[in-house]
Amino acid sequence: MKIGIQIFLQKISLRDTFLIILFTTIFVTDCKKKKEPESEAALPKIWVTQLPAETYYCSPALSTDEQTLYIGTSTSLLGIHNKSQFFIALDVQNGGEKWRIQLGLNEVRSAPAVSPDNSVYFILEVRDPVNGMVTGDELWHISSQGDLLWKYDINPDRLTIDVGLSVPAIGPDGTVYAGGDRLYAINSDGTLKWTFSGEWPEAIRNAPAIGKDGTVYFVYHNVPLTALSPEDGSVKWSLPLGVNDHCFSSPAIGVDGNLYVATQPGILYAVSHEGLLLWTFDIATAGFSGTFRSSPSVGSDGSIYFGLNNGSPSSAFFAINSDGTLKWIFTPEDLPDNVPRDHFDIYSSPAIGSDGLIYFGQEFGRVYALKASDGSLVAMTTTTNAIIWSSPAIDKEGVLYINDLNGNVHAIRTGSKGLDPSAYWPKFRYDNQNGGWTRYP
Repeated sequence: MKIGIQIFLQKISLRDTFLIILFTTIFVTDCKKKKEPESEAALPKIWVTQLPAETYYCSPALSTDEQTLYIGTSTSLLGIHNKSQFFIALDVQNGGEKWRIQLGLNEVRSAPAVSPDNSVYFILEVRDPVNGMVTGDELWHISSQGDLLWKYDINPDRLTIDVGLSVPAIGPDGTVYAGGDRLYAINSDGTLKWTFSGEWPEAIRNAPAIGKDGTVYFVYHNVPLTALSPEDGSVKWSLPLGVNDHCFSSPAIGVDGNLYVATQPGILYAVSHEGLLLWTFDIATAGFSGTFRSSPSVGSDGSIYFGLNNGSPSSAFFAINSDGTLKWIFTPEDLPDNVPRDHFDIYSSPAIGSDGLIYFGQEFGRVYALKASDGSLVAMTTTTNAIIWSSPAIDKEGVLYINDLNGNVHAIRTGSKGLDPSAYWPKFRYDNQNGGWTRYP
């Protein structure tokens, strides 16, 4: 075995079994293909906590005082259908467990969202307690101490669903929006406000974005990008994005309330808050092909950042200017010959730090810090020999939190003092609470 770390990388096509491949130590270069200096910094690790089960797409959420981290577990993707699952609260100071909810075989596949009153919402994939097969999906609302307040069935039609990226969104009036067999708007007391449905064959797998005025922006498989009234779910406008523009990533909101949507064919769309197409960026124009699971983040200058998976000639991380032109591309180089380049995908959505750096995870277990200005590599840390599909949070003390598929939660020191307060959409689901509601006009 070559010098380095041997891990088992597992590739997925939704519920398919992973492909096992060998990973060895690699180095990283910038988009100009020049090798980074060997003196690049490492992001120091503070603590690592091993959860009692593995995780899927679930990205951590922080309480409003940033003292508690919330996360849920899921193992069926690994072919394990008989393992108990949990929703867990951790102390951010040392990674110690504050409390846990035992969920039986039911799984938390997507990220939780924390409301201003510190209660927590998450989507639960309900499974048969005997054979572990999926039987439904529920939106859960729990207190900050882990007590169940209410739950709501969001998939009564029992459509095929993989809720890995379907994160609840919380509007300015406390309404919670969750995707299941349709888009649900649920009042904070657990009663139904309205639903929005269409003729789609699958349940919703991503999350809506909420404008400052409460407008709900939603897009999915061959469903036009749609603006919905928060009062009754009526359509304000809709804009078709293209044939087969399936969206696993969720919209982001940026300059002037513009929307940014990264679609499966590798096209980024910029749309005004009035529903007018402003521009598109196709990664093919930069010589790449691939798909997007990474949701965009938007910096203070309007730049849009996102990662590529299933990429050819390699997976990459893109920065696009606010006018739709290419700003820079970061690609890993010197990958092992026996590992296909498209097995080093970027599922992680970036977080923009107050230090001017962009932080994100890559599938083979590393966390990167790049300069927002030019994409040059500032720091890189290998977490464990496990895959990272989650997206980071960064608290006001500069601690970055991210988890891997093996159920390890990592606390990593950065030079940032939290998320960039001037960024339009600084991370996955906007803030460290994953609420999905922008405070910018």
